[in-house]
Amino acid sequence: MKAILVAITTIYDKYDIDYSLAELENLASAAGIETVHKTFQKMKSPNSKTYVGKGKLAEIYLAIVASCADIVIFNDELTPSQLRNASEYLKTECIDRSFLILKIFEQRASTKEASLEIKLAKYLYLLPRISFLREQESRIGGTSGAMSNKGAGETQSELDRRHIMSEINHLRAELAKLKQMKEAQIEKRKKNEIPIVALVGYTNAGKSSTMNTILNYTERSDKQVLEKDQLFATLSTVNRKITYDKKEFILVDTIGFVSKLPHNLITSFYQTLAEIKNADFIIHVVDSSSPYINEQIHIVMDVLASLKADSIPTLYLLNKWDKTIDPNLSILGYDSLRFSNYLNLNVDQLLNQILSHVGPSTIRAKLLIPYKEGKLSHILEEKSHIYQKEYQPYGTFYDVELSVKDYHIFEQYDLENMVN
Repeated sequence: MKAILVAITTIYDKYDIDYSLAELENLASAAGIETVHKTFQKMKSPNSKTYVGKGKLAEIYLAIVASCADIVIFNDELTPSQLRNASEYLKTECIDRSFLILKIFEQRASTKEASLEIKLAKYLYLLPRISFLREQESRIGGTSGAMSNKGAGETQSELDRRHIMSEINHLRAELAKLKQMKEAQIEKRKKNEIPIVALVGYTNAGKSSTMNTILNYTERSDKQVLEKDQLFATLSTVNRKITYDKKEFILVDTIGFVSKLPHNLITSFYQTLAEIKNADFIIHVVDSSSPYINEQIHIVMDVLASLKADSIPTLYLLNKWDKTIDPNLSILGYDSLRFSNYLNLNVDQLLNQILSHVGPSTIRAKLLIPYKEGKLSHILEEKSHIYQKEYQPYGTFYDVELSVKDYHIFEQYDLENMVN
């Protein structure tokens, strides 16, 4: 499928128009769509009827004819009337950025949770656009269109609307059940006092690669996650328990962000994004080789602010340092670390930074383990850092550092407790 990409730029835009169109082209490519032409128009604000002006529409129509394009993709979320009017004028299928992102997410969903969240976001998007999409389906002929199912035309709209509302209510009920389960899991971790560290970042910045580097470094290579040079390669959160220097934390790999991420998607992905909101420490993975690094950082910061997660302690991980275009790059006013998964650069420093921020997950104790509790001594020597070991008349004395989670097993043999 061949596409023409259309954008507008205003004085209020946060992001460079070339960057924004390049990102839209990457999104189209991720959906298996080839870009044959890109165009934009400078405007004070979008045209309320057709997004771009009539002159630009005429230019786009000629480009469609010249390039044999199958679809026009607009760089913002359009209203139903804007989509309808543009489609009628251009006589071709028209979709907007939000729908394109939803289609990509739909293709990539691999878990029940992600599938439910994406379905909900898609139905919320479709609800006000039923009439237009039915018209478009009828004109372009069935499954090649945006909805990918046959429709009977506008007379079917009310039935579609009732069906979608029913599906929305059903999906919300299912996700509410999953929400309870996830919150219970998070609460269990908190009770066990295992800190949560969340990897966040722009899509394709290297979050999954960073998780795999940490897993390899901490001898958990059997628990690696998918890493792929592709936008939104993974859509579900992945949790791994990491043990380093006899301390434990949960490392969470989350979905990547892009600019203009559909609001319905953020709302629907509550469970997935809840991992970020409950983190004790955030590692913001940055592609230091990208010419659009500032835009990408601000995109992620905006999403974190919308999640009310912007006050959580954060380390900016300047990833892909082996490819950086600015050897003096730093994030002014924030903690940052130069990093490379390819070179294994500063992995030790990253892990030490994590341990210094997530708080103590271990406790120092002086224990006297009776000789008859040989199994306990074995467990202690396997799981703790031993500063001193001494055989005494009534048992083995240990000065150790062990995890808070394991301490309760040995608490009755803590000499301080015995004295008290």
